[in-house]
Amino acid sequence: MRLALRMLWRDWRSGELRVLLVALVVAVASVSSVNFFTSRVHQALTTQASDLLGGDLALLSSEKIDTERADQAAELGLQHAEVVEFPTMVVAGDNNQLVALKAVESSYPLRGHNRIATQRFAPPSEVTGAPQPGTVWVAAQLLTDLSIDVGSSITVGSATLNVAAVLVTEPDQSGGMMFGIAPRLLMNISDLPATELIQPASRVRYSLLLAGPAKRIEELRKQWMHHLPPGESLRDVRDSRPEVRTALERGEKFLGLAALVSVLLAAAAVAMATRRFVSRHLDNCAVMRCLGAEQRLINRLYLQQMVILGLVASLIGVMCGYLAQWGLAVLLDPLVKVVLPAPSLTPVFYGLWTGLITLLGFAIPPILQLKNVSTLRVLHRDLGGVKSNALLAYGLGTAAFLLLAIMQAQSFKLALAVVAGVVGVVLLVALLAWGLLRSLRLVKSGGGSVWRFGLVHLSRSGAHAL
Repeated sequence: MRLALRMLWRDWRSGELRVLLVALVVAVASVSSVNFFTSRVHQALTTQASDLLGGDLALLSSEKIDTERADQAAELGLQHAEVVEFPTMVVAGDNNQLVALKAVESSYPLRGHNRIATQRFAPPSEVTGAPQPGTVWVAAQLLTDLSIDVGSSITVGSATLNVAAVLVTEPDQSGGMMFGIAPRLLMNISDLPATELIQPASRVRYSLLLAGPAKRIEELRKQWMHHLPPGESLRDVRDSRPEVRTALERGEKFLGLAALVSVLLAAAAVAMATRRFVSRHLDNCAVMRCLGAEQRLINRLYLQQMVILGLVASLIGVMCGYLAQWGLAVLLDPLVKVVLPAPSLTPVFYGLWTGLITLLGFAIPPILQLKNVSTLRVLHRDLGGVKSNALLAYGLGTAAFLLLAIMQAQSFKLALAVVAGVVGVVLLVALLAWGLLRSLRLVKSGGGSVWRFGLVHLSRSGAHAL
């Protein structure tokens, strides 16, 4: 390891490895910045999902939920709140209106807040808990439809209740029954029996909201999900706002796969820089072999140099990506209307893996050829050249790129499609480039001798020019 470090320091001072370092930093920074940003958005959505749900877990049922469920939650030290929802008609004077009624316990919501106002168009304020018994909170639309105001009385079934406040927003307002079609009416569940609205065959949705430590919530979820009778289902924070999560996942995949373009360009730079690095170390390897160095020692020395260089470049790239994602957050702030927490450490490991896979996937094939340098090269510089294995080089490089695509897309099918598309485009462009290079041979004397000799030399460069 000491010898590998000394050789690495010498090569760095000569400037041979700087292209490799810069290419890896660009690749890792582009991938890390995307992963850091999406990690922050994921954490923000997870944090706010509980508020959107009104709890950490919800048990939904078309029948009244057995009290044993609440008892089981209480035994685990979890908070619980019962919610009943159904559409019904309310009356105020000569006016009547269909409403989406929600009856809740006093502990509702377990997560998040209700926002109410004392009058229509008044500034709202956040409150915890439910309406007091004998009162209701209603949407502003209902006040308009019934031509009443806060403080008026309305008839709900067989009960007469007082309108205490205007309900502005509530947790899980996107998932409530009839929400958006009929205005919301929120009441205390203790007033529900007096309304006499729930009768046999009534269309009612019962919910039991739970909140508490994540470990106990997950334990109860696993316990219940295997013994759910017909008509019951579980909903947790992962199911809250599925349209937002779907859009985020698609955006994350798109940005991640787009970042792979810079990885691919960096991989090309790595392959070209490594080829030059190998050609400049043929004499060193020949001398080491004359002095008794085994092939595996040569392999180990240069592989250790590549791994050290890859780790250093990846760390620098991760730091650059961390700084870049703050700029990305500022640019996308008008679109992402959430408070973003600090990113997790997961993108750091993704960045390190990206750097190492890119370097080793595209640099190993030529590096492994150094052990095959002939000792005769010490006497004749034109002997002992390395013949690269094109199949090994391209195969390992393609496999490395496929692995990176799978890491970013998190889907083998999508990653395979992307890699196939990239390979197809590369082959098509290579064919066009070959045709252009062949056409250069038709150039005669146009443009003078400088242009003529330059183009002829380019056309004779073969695979290097291609």
